[in-house]
Amino acid sequence: MDTGAGDKPSDRVVVVGVDGSDAGRRALRWAFEEARFRGLRLRAIGVVQLHLVALSVPGYPYADETYINELVAATREEVAKEVAEAGADWPGVEAEVEAVLGTPAEALVEASEGAELLVVGSRGRGGFSGLLLGSVSQQVVSHAHVPVLVVRPQRPGKAPAED
Repeated sequence: MDTGAGDKPSDRVVVVGVDGSDAGRRALRWAFEEARFRGLRLRAIGVVQLHLVALSVPGYPYADETYINELVAATREEVAKEVAEAGADWPGVEAEVEAVLGTPAEALVEASEGAELLVVGSRGRGGFSGLLLGSVSQQVVSHAHVPVLVVRPQRPGKAPAED
C-alpha cells in the first residue's frame, strides 16, 4: 500500500505553517487534531523571509550569513515554543519543528509534497486584514500537492466549540 509520503506510516505527516499570528496558532491546533485523528506525525514550519535585493547589497545586515542563521534559529525556537504549548493537548502526537529561509507560500507548497494534509491560517501577519484569504493561503490552496485545510480566525464572541 502506498502511503503517499513513504513506505512507513511514521513517514506520513500533516504539515502546518506557523507564523505567530492568532490564525497560525489556531491552524496549529487544527493540525494537531488532524494528525491525532489520522495517526500521523506533525511537521510545523516557520519561514524567515528576506528580500533578495537586500541579500545582494554589500554591507547590508541581512547579507551577513551569521545574522541570517540567527534569524532562522530564532524562528525555529518560536515555532518550537508554539508547538510545545499547543501540543500539550495532544501528548501522543509526534511533532517536528523546522524553520526555513524563503517565501512562506513556496516553502509550504514544497513541504506539502509527500504530506497527507497541509494546514494554514486564513490570515497571517500581512497588512491587508480586509481580505477573506491572505496571499499565502491563496497561493497554497492553488499550488499545494495535497489537500489544504484553511483555518479561519475565531469569530468574536463565539466559544471555540461554537465556531
